This record gives sequence, C-alpha cells and structure tokens, in this order.
Amino acid sequence: MVLQSLFSALSLHPPELELSWPAWLGVPSSNTMFILSLFIYYISVSGITYDIINSPPAFGVESDGFGNSRPVAILKWQLNQQYIVEGFTAGFMMLLTSSGLMILDQSNYVTSTKMGRFLMIGLGMTFSLVGPFATYTFFKIKW
Repeated sequence: MVLQSLFSALSLHPPELELSWPAWLGVPSSNTMFILSLFIYYISVSGITYDIINSPPAFGVESDGFGNSRPVAILKWQLNQQYIVEGFTAGFMMLLTSSGLMILDQSNYVTSTKMGRFLMIGLGMTFSLVGPFATYTFFKIKW
C-alpha cells in the first residue's frame, strides 16, 4: 500500500516481470525442508560466522609434564574463542537437545504401540538430558 502510493506520487511504474518457477524444480517436501532447517540451525549454533571471520585452528596441541604433545579439542580459559571441532561438537549437543524435545513432542501424537511410545519418551528424555549436561561440561572446561 505504501509503495503503491509512493510509486503513483512519483509517477514511477515498476517493470512487469513474468517470473516462473523452473519446471525441473518441484516443490520441496516437508522432510526436505525439515532437514534443511535442522542443518541451518546446526551450522548457525556451531559458530560458523566466528569460524569464517577469525579462521581458528581445527584443534589445539598441549604439552604434558613429560614434553609429549597431545591434541586438545576445547580451548581452555577462553570464553570468547573456540576451536572448530569444539564449535561443531557444541552445536551437535544443542541439536541433540532440540531433537530430544522434538521426539518428546512426537510421542504424544504417535499411534504406535505402548512400547513404541515408551521408547520415544525414553529416547527423548535421554537426548534432552545428555545435550545440556555435555554443554555444561564444555563450559566447565572453558571456565
């Protein structure tokens, strides 16, 4: 409405385009969109923006008391920095938690057997508890 009045006041005419959807590209299914949205969620909570801007190493190396070096996946005492592996692992734990909540939601609507319902409730509760506790463990290491 606002653009129409602005165009008429300035006597501008937008071009009349006839855009069409390519015939070979159909409407994506709901499962495809669900997987795509889960992937975008995983990538965004994993800190891909930080990884692109700062380009941190994939993992670090730490020396023990004997001079032996070993790989380290979590950057200790650095809350505002991360290794790439650390970000992807934390993102997976957040995805695991949200998947557990989705499974718990679906356990109300499932029309399967009683055993299937109990399995879904157990799996959803497990995912919903393991994810936050693993993320909390990461923060304990980082703090």
